[in-house]
Amino acid sequence: MKWTLEALRIAAGMTQEELASEFGVSTNTLAKLEYDSSNIGMVMLKKYMFKFHVGFDDIFLGKKYENFVF
Repeated sequence: MKWTLEALRIAAGMTQEELASEFGVSTNTLAKLEYDSSNIGMVMLKKYMFKFHVGFDDIFLGKKYENFVF
């Protein structure tokens, strides 16, 4: 199973405000990444990988709605 950025944050019990502060970005930036992570930069992706102890292949990259199978 691949994790969305939002699912990683929620599983850790963090709010967008808390994670944005820790990552040094605005809440708006974090919300945009959670909606569409297809253009996430490597620096930010590595922050997620280290923070949540997941590998590159464990993170779903794309638009939020593309994660669902109909």
